[in-house]
Amino acid sequence: MLVRTDTTLMRNLSLLFVALCLSAVVPTVASAGRTSASWSDQANQVCTVWLAKAKTQLGKPVTVADLYPFAVKAKALEASELAELQRIPGRSAAGTKALAAVRVDITEVNKAISAWKRGDKGGFVQVLKLYLNDNRPKAAFAAAGAPKCG
Repeated sequence: MLVRTDTTLMRNLSLLFVALCLSAVVPTVASAGRTSASWSDQANQVCTVWLAKAKTQLGKPVTVADLYPFAVKAKALEASELAELQRIPGRSAAGTKALAAVRVDITEVNKAISAWKRGDKGGFVQVLKLYLNDNRPKAAFAAAGAPKCG
């Protein structure tokens, strides 16, 4: 009879242990899903602020000569925005891809600036058009749940 009681007690303790382990794991799994959404929400907030800065600081270039200062300011703004986005914790894999797309954007505008400095105005305009018409960052941020970015 004592053996049966000890076995029952051990089973109950085992079940209690499993229940305690599960209660510790379930919040972790649930918060992992929220982390991605939290990153997206924070990224949207950052991008909203930076978009407003871009609208006030960049203006609308009219001539080719206006495009160079525009490109320099755009590069600085994008680099600062990228730095701020990289500081947001809990980034998903899709968020990482979106940030990589921004790095490509910055590389494109850098190529345009380099062309200008070499005196290659045609190359500058060509590369800057690629930069301005590049929709990859927008698509990547939308896939990451941050449609206000890109």
